[in-house]
Amino acid sequence: MKKNYITYAFAVLLMIAILAIMDGLNNSNAAEELRKERDRLAEKAASFEKEYENNAKMLDVARKEIDELNKEIESLRSAIEYREFSAAIKTIESYKAAQSFKEANAFIARIDGSGYYAGERSGKCHCGFIFNGEGFEWIPNSVLDLKEFRVEQDKIRLTYQTAEEVTQDYQFVMAKAPGQYDSEEKWRVEEITLVEKVPH
Repeated sequence: MKKNYITYAFAVLLMIAILAIMDGLNNSNAAEELRKERDRLAEKAASFEKEYENNAKMLDVARKEIDELNKEIESLRSAIEYREFSAAIKTIESYKAAQSFKEANAFIARIDGSGYYAGERSGKCHCGFIFNGEGFEWIPNSVLDLKEFRVEQDKIRLTYQTAEEVTQDYQFVMAKAPGQYDSEEKWRVEEITLVEKVPH
């Protein structure tokens, strides 16, 4: 009988051990499942973070593009009609054809800070214009072809190539203004600036 109790006790202990091992395996499997779930969630979080960063970059790019478009729209709202642009070009073509300083001076706007100087040196005209207090020497037949233009609200910038003896190209800032000899407001040269010469 004692043997039966020992066998019975042994069987119970064996069952408890088996249950404990199985429970440990179940816990181990559950822990493994939890680890896998944690890793999956960590990957998903990293993916969301990367997607957020990409979306933030795309949003920044979109904002910059919208700003550029708004600037273009604003520029177009104040765009000058073609006939106005053509009239400004015609003014420069007439300026180019001028054979005397007096003729050229007729295309210069009469505004504050502008003026002209005229003198004679060695039988030649030592003449020029004054824009914002800066002198600009008039050289006949120095303006060649239109190279580029830009419209800025109520002004037009026309950049022209110049003759070989002139070291820089000219940029004419055009505006509607009265002239040196008449008060009619039409396209005139408000300023001439020197810009880097590009070989042609």
